[in-house]
Amino acid sequence: MDNGVKFSLKLLIDEKRNKVVLAEAEQDFVDVLLSLLTLPMGKIAGLLKDHKTVLSFYKNLNKSVADMDTSHFETEACKSMLLDPKSSKDIHRKRLKLNMSYTVPTEFFVCPSCFKSPSCGSRAYSNFNTSKCSCGALMDARIHVPEEVQVEQVIGDIADGVSVNFRSSFIVTDDLKVTPKSIGVLMNVLNDLGYVGYSDLRETLIDVGFEQVLTLLGCLFTSEAPLTSVFLRKTCMTSKRMHEMFSPPALKNGNANPGRVCSVKVFVRKLDREILYAECNEDLIDSLLTFLVHPLEMACSLTNDNTIFGCVGNLCRSQCRGDVFKSCHLPDFYICSNNNLIDYAHQSMTYQCLIPHQGYSSFKVARNIDRSLSKNGNIKKTKFMMSNDLTITPMNSSSTIGLLRKMQVDINDLEEFQITISKAELISILRASLVSSSALTDGLSNLLVKKPKIET
Repeated sequence: MDNGVKFSLKLLIDEKRNKVVLAEAEQDFVDVLLSLLTLPMGKIAGLLKDHKTVLSFYKNLNKSVADMDTSHFETEACKSMLLDPKSSKDIHRKRLKLNMSYTVPTEFFVCPSCFKSPSCGSRAYSNFNTSKCSCGALMDARIHVPEEVQVEQVIGDIADGVSVNFRSSFIVTDDLKVTPKSIGVLMNVLNDLGYVGYSDLRETLIDVGFEQVLTLLGCLFTSEAPLTSVFLRKTCMTSKRMHEMFSPPALKNGNANPGRVCSVKVFVRKLDREILYAECNEDLIDSLLTFLVHPLEMACSLTNDNTIFGCVGNLCRSQCRGDVFKSCHLPDFYICSNNNLIDYAHQSMTYQCLIPHQGYSSFKVARNIDRSLSKNGNIKKTKFMMSNDLTITPMNSSSTIGLLRKMQVDINDLEEFQITISKAELISILRASLVSSSALTDGLSNLLVKKPKIET
């Protein structure tokens, strides 16, 4: 990424209220702004590692994966995918004037023996050189697949927009509604906000670079007015205020898929009904770790029956978005367990690719072995402990006594519950992980039915 890139923004500021009313921006900045929707959540958490109060749960998930021994994963590739999640739009993002998240280009590997043998029926490739072919050999022969073969859409000329569907200047409101610039649009925005004149408004020209865009990305999760928060240095909303605004909704009957559920044992502090930690199997862990791979748009769209909150929703609904950056989905090589509580089959149906055949310019269709041969997901069958802040630890490599001591809780202050989690509850945890400070408690507290007192 080029940290030296600068964009010029013209801000219209309400001096009395110390508020950014709107910004006038050129296409290059809007391209970058809309491209944020395609960043994987794990990548965003990494970018915001120095922003202590933002996406702390995702940072804990990242650290849990990093700390977990490779032996707990089905393959080395599973851990690699989670630690360095990719976007299906990475190829297109390279054309942005400022690429907020550089990723190593997707690589393609085949079995050296089967690839050279015309009689071999294998038509498999892998995106990782640690995968094994059906013949048992490592698929470690790297082949070059041109970018235009890897994508469904035309990559386009550098003169065209990347995230936007036409060249223009734009008006961006404080809550990130993006509209092509015109006198009529400007008048409508000001009128909608209650301004009848310009006496209280002043214009200022500023330069915006990597650090400002990064702060803006963090404010998507903490503010309803990110332009004001970033450029006038006002304090972003506290997590408590955000929790009040976007508290996880009550789960509705019928949202869950009865065919995909998992049983979890949770331990609750009697005093305040806080879930201190949970014991669960690999099926729930697989589902939770998928959060790291979600593009920002997908993560927010899943939080409440496809109702997207706040400024992220305004960006998603922008009519300026080009076709290339619409319909964010998981990368084709990402493995989703058959037991994942959320069905991702419709997100990424294609796992075949054209690859060069025996070094010639002709191509053949091959299937992605990372998807087609793995049905067990990322994590091997084992028990896990998970804390309220989504720190995950394999049971066989942790001390439950040490955990209780760290929490400074008396055994008599704990209450045990056995609960069932389905898609609806998982989405509730997802929503809580974006906006609250207690993901398990806020996501699952409605399932904690008080036990009746035993009469003596």
